[in-house]
Amino acid sequence: MSLHTSNETHRSGIRSMVTRVTRAWRQEILPGRVTIIALVMIVGALIAAVTAQPETLLWRRGIVVGALSLLLALNLIPPFTDTRSRPESLWRVALYLTVASPLYLVAFGMSSGPASSVIVMLLFLLVGQATWALPLAAALIYAVAMMIGVSAIIAFQVSLEAALQVAASLGFGIVFVMMFIQLSQRYEQQTEHAEAQRARAEELLAQLQASHAELRAARERELKMAAIEERVRLARDIHDGLGHYLTILNVQLQAAARLLQRDPQRAAAVIATCREVAQTALEEVRRSVAAMQPSPLDGQSLDAAIEHLINEFRTSTALDIHFEQSGDLPVLPQTLAMTLYRAVQEGLTNARKHSNATRIVVNLTCLPETVHLAIRDNGQPVNGVGQSGGFGLTGLRERIERLGGSLHAGPHPDGGFLLDIVAPADARNEVGYDSGVTGR
Repeated sequence: MSLHTSNETHRSGIRSMVTRVTRAWRQEILPGRVTIIALVMIVGALIAAVTAQPETLLWRRGIVVGALSLLLALNLIPPFTDTRSRPESLWRVALYLTVASPLYLVAFGMSSGPASSVIVMLLFLLVGQATWALPLAAALIYAVAMMIGVSAIIAFQVSLEAALQVAASLGFGIVFVMMFIQLSQRYEQQTEHAEAQRARAEELLAQLQASHAELRAARERELKMAAIEERVRLARDIHDGLGHYLTILNVQLQAAARLLQRDPQRAAAVIATCREVAQTALEEVRRSVAAMQPSPLDGQSLDAAIEHLINEFRTSTALDIHFEQSGDLPVLPQTLAMTLYRAVQEGLTNARKHSNATRIVVNLTCLPETVHLAIRDNGQPVNGVGQSGGFGLTGLRERIERLGGSLHAGPHPDGGFLLDIVAPADARNEVGYDSGVTGR
C-alpha cells in the first residue's frame, strides 16, 4: 500500500471516529443532559415548595410537593422522556404532556410566595420539551394553552393586571426557548445531512480509488502485452530481414566460388556485391537491436525526441539539418508517436546513405485531428526509391496505413527527395502492439 493511500486511510479512520463521537453526543449524552436539566429544575421547585413560608397551609404544600414529585417521576421514566426517535416518540410525548400539564398547573395554583416564582419557571421546561419532540405548530398551540392556564390562575388569585404582566414576561421567555430549540434542531439536521454527504463522498472516493487501481492494473497488463507483441514483431523482422540477406549471400558466394578460376573479374564483382549485402544485413541487425532498446520517447515528448535525434546526426555527420514545428503537439498514441520518430530516423539515414544530401529539413505540423510530417533533402533521388520504397520505407508505409494515414516518398518537384506522412492524431492500437497513449 502506498504512503498516500495509507494517509488517506488514516484520515478516513479519524473522520469516522469523530463522526461516531458526535453522533453519540447527540443521541446519548445530549438527551441525558437535557433530562438532567429537567430534573434539576423540578428538584429546585420541590425544595422551594418544601421550604415555603410557614403560613402556607400544610395541605396546599402537600399537594404542591405531590404534584412536583409525580412530575419528577415522569421525567425519570424513559418511555415518557426518550425523544431521540421523533416519529415513534410522538405518542409518548403527547401522553407525557397530557399528564404533566395538569400536574404543573395544580402545583402552580396551590403554591404561594417564592415557591410560585420558582414553579412558574417550569413552564419553560414543558414548552421546551414540547418544542423538541412535537411539530412546531403543535408546540406553539401547547405553549399558548399553557400560558393561558397560568395567566388564568394568576388572574383568579391576584388580579387581571398581574396576569397580563406575567403573561407578557412568559411570552418573551417562551419565544426565546422555542427559537433556541428550533435553531438547535436545525443545526442538528444540517449536521446529520453534512455527515451523510461526507459519508457518501468517502464512499465515492473509495470506489474511485478502487476503479483507479483496476485501471492501473489493466494498464500494466496492456503494457506487458504490448512489450511481448513488440518483441515478437522484432524477432519476426530480424528473421525475415536477416534470412533474406543471408540467402542472397549464400547464392552470391556460390556463384563467386564457381567463377573464381575461370573468370576472376566477375568473381571479384560478385564478392564486392556480397560485401555490400553483408554490410546491409549488419545495418539491419543493428537497427533491429537498437529498436529493442528502451523507447527514445520514454520520459520526453515526440518533438524533443526528434530534436535529440537530429542533434546526434549533426554531431556524427556534416549534414545541415533543420527542424521546424508548427501548432501545439497533441497527446498522441504511443504507436503513432513511435512510428513518426522512426520515420524521421529512416529519412535521415536514407539522405545520408543514398542521396548525397547536404541539407535536410524536418517539418512537423500539428493540427487538432491530424499530424503532418515532411522530411525533405537536397540530394539526388535514387531511382526506384519512391516506387519500391526500399525495405525501411515499405515497413513505414505499412505501419502508417494501418494507423489510418498515408505515406508518400519520392522526388520533390523543386529538387531533392521528399518523405511525406499524414496520420490521424487519435489513431491507436491499429498496429497491434505498443498501444500506449502518451505520445507527447
